[in-house]
Amino acid sequence: MNAILDALLTPDQVRLTEADRSATVAKLDSAVRQGALTPPQAGDRQDLLIAARTRGELRQVLSGVPNALPSRGLTTALRAFTGLWLLTCVVQFVIWVVLAVFGHFDWPWWLWSDLGLGAVVAILWWTNESFHRKSDVLVTL
Repeated sequence: MNAILDALLTPDQVRLTEADRSATVAKLDSAVRQGALTPPQAGDRQDLLIAARTRGELRQVLSGVPNALPSRGLTTALRAFTGLWLLTCVVQFVIWVVLAVFGHFDWPWWLWSDLGLGAVVAILWWTNESFHRKSDVLVTL
């Protein structure tokens, strides 16, 4: 569970996988084909990629390549909504348990808001992840 929360709360600290590295190499190749990078620039960035350990370090590797990484705003929104969602889940669950202890056991009413915010977190996570999974970039000139 800790790995899941880390990916949601600190998406730039997620360790790079081979799939991330392969997708980044493909994005660099795509940027060269579309004229956004020169072959020597792409080579220098591939050297940076070898040293990179986290997804946050990919920002330096892919800087200046449009549509290659999620924006900082998307990453911040993912972190903020995940924190809000977790806090809401915990607070509402505790209130529900306290009410149940005092004889007001009711169906888990807190699930509705937790599922709604969970859906927002899922959409933000999916959008953030899609930038890391795609293997090409769209450069508009």
